[in-house]
Amino acid sequence: MGWKNVKEHYRIDHTVQVQEQGICIGTGYISAIIVIGFDGVVKKRHDSKINADLVRYQKEFDADPEKLKGLVVALDAFKKSIPVYTWEGADIIEKFCEEPDWPNVTHDGQMMYENTFSQSRSETIKRAIDEAKAGIRLFKDRVKELKQDLKKTQDRLTEEVGNLEKLQKTGEGEQNDPR
Repeated sequence: MGWKNVKEHYRIDHTVQVQEQGICIGTGYISAIIVIGFDGVVKKRHDSKINADLVRYQKEFDADPEKLKGLVVALDAFKKSIPVYTWEGADIIEKFCEEPDWPNVTHDGQMMYENTFSQSRSETIKRAIDEAKAGIRLFKDRVKELKQDLKKTQDRLTEEVGNLEKLQKTGEGEQNDPR
């Protein structure tokens, strides 16, 4: 995939990364201001005229859509392949990049955030362990909250069943009242 081809050809100064929806052009705060599909077609446009660079990118994409498609489908070429590590669940994943650290991306276009990527495999394992421990604490707390909510709900259900039984008995007595 040619995220790097697009970035270099159009001299894009914004962040460029690959996400599920396509090649995303954005900032550190908004990652997908413009989105180019994996087929090379612009899927999300930026309609504001405030940022001259974003306007320029879109004008250049629109001027030659076939060029954009060609750049997207072509394989990127990298001058360096520095190993970096991240994780998914219990899996430690090795990826490669030309320049480590944020706001750079891996060869496959993944943004390297400081808290999720490292050049040290052992540091990545430590961070993944810390993340798993934090997840365990979070979900233990959530289970405790849900148990408390369930207890309250069961108590309310018991109360309402009692109310119904009492009302039905009261109603039966009134039906037999000769007044």
